[in-house]
Amino acid sequence: MPRRYSPDFVEFLDARNVEDGIGIVLAKKCVKANLPMTVVSKILGVSRQTIHAWFRGGAIQSDRLEMIDAFMAIIDRDLAEGVLPLQDFKEAKKYYLDFIGPA
Repeated sequence: MPRRYSPDFVEFLDARNVEDGIGIVLAKKCVKANLPMTVVSKILGVSRQTIHAWFRGGAIQSDRLEMIDAFMAIIDRDLAEGVLPLQDFKEAKKYYLDFIGPA
C-alpha cells in the first residue's frame, strides 16, 4: 500500500485553504488521490523534499506553476473517472508508469 499521509499532516492540510497557496491545493488533491509524494516528485521532476516543502506552503518557482496546474487537472479527471484514489503500492507504480509513458 502506498505510504499513507500522517494524521498530523492531514490535520495540517484541513486547517489550510486555497489562499495558503498552490502547494497546499496540490497537497490536498494528492492526499485525496492517495498519491505518494515519491510518485508526485517523479511525475513533476523535482525531489521529494521539494514536494514536501510545497505541500507545507513553501515557495514554488513561477516556471513550475503551469505544470502543477496541468497535473492537478489530471488528478481531478482521474478522481472523477475512478482511476484515483490509489489503493496500494502496485497501483501507485502502475499510475506512474502509465503517466510517463513508454521509456
